[in-house]
Amino acid sequence: MDTSENDAITQVGPGTPMGSLLRHYWVPVLRSDKVAAGAAPTRFRMFGENFVAFRGADGSIGVLDEGCPHRGASWTTANLEGNCVRCVYHGWKIDTAGRLLEAPTHPTTAHLDKIPTGSHPAYEDGGMIWTWLGAGEAPPRPVFAFSGLPDDHLVHVTSVVRANWVQMLEGLWDTFHAQILHNRANKTNFAGTARLENYFSNKERDESTLVYDYPELSVEDADFGFSYRSSDEMKDLNYAWIMPWYVHHCVGPDPLDDKAVQIHVPIDDDHTIFWQIMYNRHMPLKADGYALRSFAAFDNVDKNDFRAAFTPENNWLQDREGMARGDTFTGIADGQGALQILLEDIVMAESQASQGQLDRTKEHLGATDRVVVKGRKALLDAARGFERGEPAFGLHADVSLVEAVFQPKIHS
Repeated sequence: MDTSENDAITQVGPGTPMGSLLRHYWVPVLRSDKVAAGAAPTRFRMFGENFVAFRGADGSIGVLDEGCPHRGASWTTANLEGNCVRCVYHGWKIDTAGRLLEAPTHPTTAHLDKIPTGSHPAYEDGGMIWTWLGAGEAPPRPVFAFSGLPDDHLVHVTSVVRANWVQMLEGLWDTFHAQILHNRANKTNFAGTARLENYFSNKERDESTLVYDYPELSVEDADFGFSYRSSDEMKDLNYAWIMPWYVHHCVGPDPLDDKAVQIHVPIDDDHTIFWQIMYNRHMPLKADGYALRSFAAFDNVDKNDFRAAFTPENNWLQDREGMARGDTFTGIADGQGALQILLEDIVMAESQASQGQLDRTKEHLGATDRVVVKGRKALLDAARGFERGEPAFGLHADVSLVEAVFQPKIHS
């Protein structure tokens, strides 16, 4: 991948090929509990631009460009009046539906409905606020396998990652890293579970203290993106990438068990909103099920930023002494269930980003990077196609039943 291709998939600001494309997909921007009725509008940043979300007295959600359309004062300073925000600078008043109701700077005969308000359509589902930041008419709301579920069927956490969104996607396209990076975390945190019993064969390769498997990888195109499989002696792991930022990943072999999906949305070229969603379409999440068992470590952390304590400045609290003793392989949040696995992924992406924009021309890829190569090409093709006037790829695909499947292999 040359520099121009790398820029085309990683740069997301206004007017960029990828940024223009991504604005045509519905995007989860905030946890619902971040926006309270009567509270100050909440600022968020997407695709290199600032926005605010606010909640009306009736519970409805409004999303606006951060700057008031009159003179650009930030809506974060606005007064809340019923289902409206009123700018404290000159009194302009806009409701959650985006209608400009009052503009004291204009005569009473002014056609306020002709003035663009910088409003964007929004809705809530699964405890998440979704908005559409494109121009023109918004597409239908997407329906995923986790959409519309009762509150007790779904749990999620989120955080800001100091890395480009493509780096985060590549972490899930690269299924092989779990055999190394998460080797100890899986064996420690999931001992005695069906996940671990069907994960490692312990018969393939041995590097130092790690015994791991070498998989065969395959990729199949789909109208939503692609599905991909990692196959070894013990299992077939079937993943799904839904354009542009959704990856359904495998957690356990029981078809009725909890499922998982990660979402990686670009804030700007150097930061990503990371969502980890665990859900069950069939039943409420069980106390001893994968989701709640894995997320037990989140009880005492902010689900809006579950990794706040782990920063590049403190070297992500890596336990170097434990690594030297052989007590831990990565030294990152050792023994903390899914928190450990998620943090290991984030730390690797941030460690790449801490060196500056990732130069993919310097990589030496191997057979295990097949899906990474495929994913980069898919993003590049989608951006270039959109520039040529083609529809946004996968925008109208039916993904309501798309999810990951963990298939254990039967051994005699």
